[in-house]
Amino acid sequence: MGAGAAVEVAESLRTVLAEDCLARGDGLDRYRLGGRRPAAAALPTSEAQVSAVLRLAHDRRWGVVPWGGGAHQSSGRVPSRFDVALDLRALDRVVRYEPADMTVTVEAGIRLQSLQERLATSGQFLPLDPPGADRATLGGVVAANCSGPLRCRYGTLRDLVLGVRVVHADGTLTKAGAGGVKNATAYDLTKLYVGSHGTLGVIVGATLRVQPKPACEESGWMAASSLEHAMLLVRRILNSEVAPSRLELLEAVGARACGFPGDGPHLAVSVAGRPDAVAHQMERLAAIAAECEAQWSGMEHAVEAWRRIREFPGGREDGPLGGEEVRWRAGVLPADSAAAMRSVAEAVAGEGSAAMAASVTHGVVRGALRASFRRSRHEGRRDLRAGPSAEAPR
Repeated sequence: MGAGAAVEVAESLRTVLAEDCLARGDGLDRYRLGGRRPAAAALPTSEAQVSAVLRLAHDRRWGVVPWGGGAHQSSGRVPSRFDVALDLRALDRVVRYEPADMTVTVEAGIRLQSLQERLATSGQFLPLDPPGADRATLGGVVAANCSGPLRCRYGTLRDLVLGVRVVHADGTLTKAGAGGVKNATAYDLTKLYVGSHGTLGVIVGATLRVQPKPACEESGWMAASSLEHAMLLVRRILNSEVAPSRLELLEAVGARACGFPGDGPHLAVSVAGRPDAVAHQMERLAAIAAECEAQWSGMEHAVEAWRRIREFPGGREDGPLGGEEVRWRAGVLPADSAAAMRSVAEAVAGEGSAAMAASVTHGVVRGALRASFRRSRHEGRRDLRAGPSAEAPR
């Protein structure tokens, strides 16, 4: 968009927003996406202003990109047009919080970290630990459908979102789902918007299910001799009385990138609950490791260790492979997590390297690739898809 058109966009936005609700010039640098910068950024302070901006953009045929903390803008496809950044950070209120009902309704611009601090005052938390959690907004997390390692115990984001409020491209405001746990039997449109990346409308609010904060949590890791050995450990854990909160499989390169010792795959696990129950489960995990001839160790600095795992393969400027790389995420059958990792490693063998991790209870495999295929792009893509068939990750 040329300079004249950019000025026109900013002047048009002034008709629906105050001057302090607009960003132009150097203030647009934070909204760069795919090497491009928008003509202007709108910072509405209410749903009505979001509706007015989108109605204006619809009439002028502008390309609008919703924006929160910017933590997940790299996921999904780069938009073909980017005229206006719609920054929702000013919509950051807790609209309604019912600790007894274990539900909370918030505006989309609230930071996930701020919401957790508010819930902690009542001994509750939102069981969600996506990558970029320290700067992500709730609306961005819902739109990107980002669920971290805690999905093992509490399910994915789609299990936690009870309802959403959405402003569509023409400025129409609609809602889906309900404000409580009980809901009518009908089409669950809420799940349609979770993971939509802003393509179906701009999420401006959500109602979520919260949980009591566990009294105690402990973590540990098991070092396996192979990916197949690690999956044996996974099956033994899931078939035991242990109820893991997190259960992540990291192949050798991924494990080293996350700070684990040794040269083989690692299984990271955490358990939470009452102190006596947690102590018993940790003892059982040590026994399972001994029975399966795997090394077992408690996890030192667990908070930092889990931060590295949830951020993997991101969280580092140079990436886990130390250079330019492609980061990806795929979904497979949970039992095929190790086989999918092996398929990817074999596909790039001799032509590059890979670092991978998997949320094994849900079959979500993620990683980084650095390869220079001498074969055709079609052959390389075919080899990467060999083995277990991939599905859309959750």
